[in-house]
Amino acid sequence: MRSGDLRGAHVLGAILRSLFVVAAVLVLSGCVSSPREDALASQRPPSAEIRRVIVHDAKDYLVDPYSVRDAEISSVMDAPGGEVQFVCVKANAKDAAGGYAGRKAVSIRLVGKYPVGINPNAAACAEPQLRWYPFPELEALRRT
Repeated sequence: MRSGDLRGAHVLGAILRSLFVVAAVLVLSGCVSSPREDALASQRPPSAEIRRVIVHDAKDYLVDPYSVRDAEISSVMDAPGGEVQFVCVKANAKDAAGGYAGRKAVSIRLVGKYPVGINPNAAACAEPQLRWYPFPELEALRRT
């Protein structure tokens, strides 16, 4: 074998190793999940305590909390960073004009089990992979 052939084989080997490293990085980068995927992966049913606190606070953020019907609550999910959680609630309730406004979704941010803010019509509440549960406790406000 001539020295030129060896040098060419060495260069070709280096190029192939570089291509392998680049391909491995691209494959592994596909394994990194997004914050949305992480939140969906953290789904768990809402606890009785979270349900109770949301029902209690509904009196503060709904115009007519005693008119709620067709209520559902989503799984609880972790927000990026893990200190804040959120849950979505869908319900139909009367608006300021006294008529039913149709089912609206609201995202509720939680620290521990305590609500700290709401986001009406949050995109997260429209995720197809989000699991929903009946929320009769919220509908029961009209009977209390």
